[in-house]
Amino acid sequence: MATHTIALEPYPINAPAETVWTVLTDLKHYPDWNPFTPRIESSLEIGEPVTLHVKRGDSLSKMSFALEVFDPPHEIAWRLPKILHKAIFSAYRTQKVVPVDAESCTYQTSDTFDGWLARTLYNKQNEWVLKNFNRLAAALKERSEAQFADERRP
Repeated sequence: MATHTIALEPYPINAPAETVWTVLTDLKHYPDWNPFTPRIESSLEIGEPVTLHVKRGDSLSKMSFALEVFDPPHEIAWRLPKILHKAIFSAYRTQKVVPVDAESCTYQTSDTFDGWLARTLYNKQNEWVLKNFNRLAAALKERSEAQFADERRP
């Protein structure tokens, strides 16, 4: 059984990590900027559900996860609840904000699949997920840089 990971290379953002984190965790405003997951519901409490509404064409697919990591302003991660048993399939999404200096950072995200179905799902989803990770990162960059510019205005 192999692990398969879909990962976005570190994506540079010209805004402080704290600003990017604020945008990333302001779930109420996802419809304003996030083209990949325009709706997300969560209390952001460890162990509690994270419900993603992922855009697929003209429709939204609803997926439920459990929050495993919430480490402001550095990392948030959730896991697909086990399907029957983790040996069959497990999915883990992580998003990281890594400071470069006081006014810039990088954004990183990945999906890791494990279990007997991992290779099949990875092969079906890899291109689509990576394309949408790039769209998400570009939108996060645009939103965060605009917010940082607004914060700097007197």
